[in-house]
Amino acid sequence: MPWIKSALVLASCILTISGCTTVPGSNIDSNVFELPRGPFESPASEAVIIKISPDVIEGLIPTGSTKHSSFTAVPPVAYKVGPGDVLSIVVWDHPELTAPFGSFNNAEEQGNVVRADGTIFYPFVGALEVAGLDPAQIQEKLSNRLSEFIENPQLDVRIAAYRSQRFAITGAVNRPGMFAVKDVPVTIVEALSLAGGLAPIANLHDAKLTRGNKTQTISIYDILYEGKTEQNYVLAHGDVLHMVPNENRQVYVMGEVTRPQSLSMPAQDLTLTQALAEVGGIVESRANAKGVYVVRQSPYDNIVDVFQLDMTEAWALALGDEFTLQSRDIIYVTAAPITRWNRWVSNVLPSLQGLYNLNRLER
Repeated sequence: MPWIKSALVLASCILTISGCTTVPGSNIDSNVFELPRGPFESPASEAVIIKISPDVIEGLIPTGSTKHSSFTAVPPVAYKVGPGDVLSIVVWDHPELTAPFGSFNNAEEQGNVVRADGTIFYPFVGALEVAGLDPAQIQEKLSNRLSEFIENPQLDVRIAAYRSQRFAITGAVNRPGMFAVKDVPVTIVEALSLAGGLAPIANLHDAKLTRGNKTQTISIYDILYEGKTEQNYVLAHGDVLHMVPNENRQVYVMGEVTRPQSLSMPAQDLTLTQALAEVGGIVESRANAKGVYVVRQSPYDNIVDVFQLDMTEAWALALGDEFTLQSRDIIYVTAAPITRWNRWVSNVLPSLQGLYNLNRLER
């Protein structure tokens, strides 16, 4: 019928005119010259378009940078004995005092255990308070007490077993657990070695050291690769060192790329060009080379930074290789105008075909 043909033509014209505003899927306008130069309103927050340039890259904070440490370093001091420690006490020329249970037992088995009240029992002396003292102080104190029974006693006091003080290592290490604080200070790097080293999933930029009611973020990467040893603290009794897994340290690559996916960030820096290469690059037949964006939540409230890389020239890949990504960045490659048009046509044609078939049935 003639009126149906007219309706089809009219519908086609209307849809064609409105096509640019009804293209399915998300998109970012790639024409930077038409984008506002300041903040503009968006449904969730404000966004700022920033064209990637050498000056912009130079002004960005590196991924691995951390705040200045706020912990006070533990000074190297002599080990203080506490409840549970085992002391080995040797009195020269007096084997009955040195090994009262025979010489076949090891030092830990025949040693003097510090009791819960901080004392040990020793022949002739009785209860001797030793908690909070180092071996040299215990030696002097015990020598003065034994001098009442032995002329000029010669003593040697050592710690046979360290049991009173411990620190914990948890998270992404090969052997997490509790470890004894000994007379030789143990730093964070040495403690990680005691725990079997870092697991492959460890986040080297986000280790948590808890001491008392304070928690400090430590960058193991900075210690190992940047030489920032001021963060390599000596661990103390009660410390908890937690290696955070790397599972949340990711970037997301979306849009017109070969394999859209999330990428786990390595210990070293990950650049924009590296991330695009990981997903097979952009699909040149569908992507808009001007529309390569990095969407990043700014440190400031309700601000989203949108960095744009114009890849119409291949040399821009070198610039992208200088742009360091941060955790939770979103890389979005927008579609070319012809791609958006083709997608719109593919959605409209079935409806037009249905109207055409209906018209043929009515004839």
